[in-house]
Amino acid sequence: MNNIDLAYLPVVGRGLQIKIICEMHNIGINYMLSNPMGEDFDKDSQAPFGTIPWMKDNNNGIELNDSMAIVLYLVSKYPGPLTPQNSEEAAIVNMYWSWAQDYYSFVLSPFHDIITGHNEPFWRNLRLTDTLADGGKETGISNLTKLHNIRTGFLEKHLSSNQTGSFLTGSNCSYADIFLYTCVRTVQKTAGFGILRDSCGGDPFKDCPTIVSIINEVGKIDAVTKASGDIFEKAPI
Repeated sequence: MNNIDLAYLPVVGRGLQIKIICEMHNIGINYMLSNPMGEDFDKDSQAPFGTIPWMKDNNNGIELNDSMAIVLYLVSKYPGPLTPQNSEEAAIVNMYWSWAQDYYSFVLSPFHDIITGHNEPFWRNLRLTDTLADGGKETGISNLTKLHNIRTGFLEKHLSSNQTGSFLTGSNCSYADIFLYTCVRTVQKTAGFGILRDSCGGDPFKDCPTIVSIINEVGKIDAVTKASGDIFEKAPI
């Protein structure tokens, strides 16, 4: 069986999408918890860029230290239901995946700082969206809520006008749908993101029926529910 080592954290983050891809493509995982929330892996000394997720393919020794690189490698190296059928499909899937990446980076990730209380600038790597400057926590929540509404509003408008099937690119689930699913369910269910739910009157996606419909379809896939387990209920973020 194909087998990888994967180092990440006991949160949803960028790691769950990789676990779901592996489940759907029959790739075994040796899952390691990295510092600062685990002792299986030291990202500062073992990962080339000092970040996670980190992956090693035990079949050929290749190591990757970037989530998009890992995703694209897995679906191309080990073809399965999430592998694009042609270059045109791949380009469109990558466009939607990049939307989710931006949403994660500029909305969810800054919320992580507020939720976990990590306000030291070097922990945050001097984020471009310095949510805790010039106003503190309450201003940060307000600004991020506005950004959440803007970014999801653009996607919802686009999808409601262009969607031709149950998923982002039509009738087949893609790795972009998987990433979108992990982001949306994180906001809907994890304990920490209660602050965004409260800021949005209880439902951050109440004006996004198309997005929610897609996420619900992803959630019906057996491999998705198996790989996700109860992480949304147990993970803080």
